[in-house]
Amino acid sequence: MGTMPAPVGTAAVACASTPVDTPGCYRPAEYSVQVLRGAKAVLALRAEIAELRERTCQDDNPLLSLDFFLDRVSLFPGNQPVVLLVRSAACLAGTVYLYEKTFCGIPTGYLRGFDHLSGESSVIAHEQIRPALLQIAIHQLLLMTSARVAWATVCQGAAKSVASSQQELNHVRMQVSSIGREHRLKLSDTFDATLRRFGSHTRRNLRYYRRRAEKELNASFSPELTFAESDEALQHLREPSFQPYPISLAEWQKMDGLMRTQPGYFAMGLRSNGKWISYLVGMRKGKLTYLLIQMNDNGFARYSLSTVLRSHFFEHEIGRGQEEIKFVNGTCATFKRCCEPDTCVTVSARRGLAAFVLFNWIAPWHSAPDHALNMQRWAANPEPTPLVDEAASRETATRSK
Repeated sequence: MGTMPAPVGTAAVACASTPVDTPGCYRPAEYSVQVLRGAKAVLALRAEIAELRERTCQDDNPLLSLDFFLDRVSLFPGNQPVVLLVRSAACLAGTVYLYEKTFCGIPTGYLRGFDHLSGESSVIAHEQIRPALLQIAIHQLLLMTSARVAWATVCQGAAKSVASSQQELNHVRMQVSSIGREHRLKLSDTFDATLRRFGSHTRRNLRYYRRRAEKELNASFSPELTFAESDEALQHLREPSFQPYPISLAEWQKMDGLMRTQPGYFAMGLRSNGKWISYLVGMRKGKLTYLLIQMNDNGFARYSLSTVLRSHFFEHEIGRGQEEIKFVNGTCATFKRCCEPDTCVTVSARRGLAAFVLFNWIAPWHSAPDHALNMQRWAANPEPTPLVDEAASRETATRSK
């Protein structure tokens, strides 16, 4: 096993409920990595992985449920689950969830994690050592197996950004980069108190577009859709949704079906004159709400249906006593500014010319927008602040006069 410089953000691992926060005390050589391929091998260690989730206080994250991970991978026959167990001398210190692309049942050596926009679906470990253990796991995966490319993202919380680095270790090119993400919206006790945390323009839009949709579209909000209503919403939104690609729609439909099997599942939407025009799906765990899917009818773009539905959604979750909403696949710039700032660390490893071509030229086009290279481009060129809706501003100004 080749030696590896200590990754950034390191700390000693303690197997008690509270990790020892001692920067600089940890060495990669203190850990071993076990590679599990296929659902049968992974399920054999279900109890140990569940114990780690509880010990690291991540049992309230439904995205890290082993059953949810395996079901998510199985949505597409061309994928197989790969789980990396990072062990210290004392205990299991970390687990990394990946999936591998296969071609006609043959592994391609291309592995990646889920949810690179929020980084909450891949790593089970104590918070301050998650990026370090992710680096160890991915590096050892390429040394121990025939994998050619592997990458995943982990949310490091409100920690400082990690300096980007790139190095070659035992013929494996490792790259670490970080990007600021905003995907966690804190909720107050009341809707008005939550709105006070938003900017004045966002507060005005949440109220304005909601009243306008109710008045002009006769839009009504349904907070608890039945399976039949969800099927109807998906059917209505197949053609006019913002997702014009048949592959994307097929993936969303499969994901919607998986979500229905999960504890805490919910679906809600907006209906106008008997037709569904906006639809979202998520799940709740305790006081946390996870939003995974939202679809809107593109024919009503000037009504900002996403804003309308989220206005109802926020109010509904506050009424239920929820404390935080997590936008798993990210959210628009308008709501990003209202979310908590986090740092997400992306670790990638590759070897060989074919892996370089696959990772740098082919994968970004087929994995956009959450490919590691695209995320780096976003970090270098942040999203522009959206323009104020001039029509809405004029109408508001006219009424205020």
